[in-house]
Amino acid sequence: MVNKLEKCLHPMLAKRDQNWFCRRIQAEMKRQGLGYLILQTPCNVFYSTGYMPLVGSSAAVVPAEGDVHLIISTLESADAYASTQNVDVREFMSWVFIDNGTEASRRDKGDVMDPDAIVHMCLDLIQNTPMDGRVGIEMGSVGHQFFTKLTGTLPEGMVVDGSTITRNCRVVKCQWEIDMLRLAAQEADKAWSAMIPNIKPGMPAWKLDAMFAYEAGKLNLEHGTASRGHSFIPAAGPYFGLCGMPRGYILQAGDVIKFDVGFQYLGYWSDIARTFAVGGTAPDEVLEIYDTLYHANRLGVSMLKPGVPMRDIYSAIREDVEKSRLIPQYPRGHMGHSIGSGWGPEEFPTISPSADYVLEPNMVVCLETPYSATGGAPAKGGFNLEDTHLITADGHESFTTVPDNIFWNR
Repeated sequence: MVNKLEKCLHPMLAKRDQNWFCRRIQAEMKRQGLGYLILQTPCNVFYSTGYMPLVGSSAAVVPAEGDVHLIISTLESADAYASTQNVDVREFMSWVFIDNGTEASRRDKGDVMDPDAIVHMCLDLIQNTPMDGRVGIEMGSVGHQFFTKLTGTLPEGMVVDGSTITRNCRVVKCQWEIDMLRLAAQEADKAWSAMIPNIKPGMPAWKLDAMFAYEAGKLNLEHGTASRGHSFIPAAGPYFGLCGMPRGYILQAGDVIKFDVGFQYLGYWSDIARTFAVGGTAPDEVLEIYDTLYHANRLGVSMLKPGVPMRDIYSAIREDVEKSRLIPQYPRGHMGHSIGSGWGPEEFPTISPSADYVLEPNMVVCLETPYSATGGAPAKGGFNLEDTHLITADGHESFTTVPDNIFWNR
């Protein structure tokens, strides 16, 4: 039994309509013939319950009817109850000693959590409240032991892959999600704008990460974040690639810097990108590439409205870039993507030649025109121009707007 504390939702999270998310998932479950859906990836536990697991040992069990069940350890159960609405929180024992005054709470617990605790609780819910339909799981994400126990207990053929349920649900957003995505994008833009005056030749590239963390922290004082996270991917000078470690490179005048991704507010990502030249100077080839990418980006943005196939936007951007002198081939895999609260900022569907989606109101998409170059390319470094856009009833709303030049002379 969860030791219930008073509800203490983050003020923004309190505006989230849990019933909207539950109904949306259940409608897709009905379409696919599922009686239950078990979600274990943290982003999908959050999407279905409004609670972002900290440790990772959790599951959300969504029935075809009724409230969502959140299964979580005693380490988080009290807070999970206090920070969710219309969710049935069920706990299993962790190794952490939490004294509630009872003898049961003071018994030895061992040094690890029961690896089968979650699957046992899932089976208990499914078997004690029978409902028509199969049981969907995130097939590519569940552990072998969980899968074996589940399929070995339930009738043969009852467990199926339900991975597309939340993927399909995320394509169109509710107003609360739109508000979080707008805030995340605009706060990232503010942080980068605050950094720009302090980026000088002679500065080590690792300071870019530290400067963003500092500016992000200052902005976070106003809002706070449920996910408590941000992700910043800088490219500096000739180092165009992604990097999980700070670089020791020293910035030089004329170096190209790419800023990408940004805040994650209440579980919702920002993914905008800016390209900046250090020291107020850059080679002519760099200026020409920026102008090429900017023109193609604006063309793509002009096409953002309901009824436009995503593949058409991809084709228009690629054809426009390939008219340029310096980038005659532009075999980029996609020119943008949906965005929400998933594994990372890039969500299904993408603005790609294989996309069969047509834009519709309340979709939120990131449109980007990236270019990475090395070796014998006309200019070395990483470039990207990217903003986040809401598809409205008759067009689009841009949450942010890229500068029209690489020196950010606004």
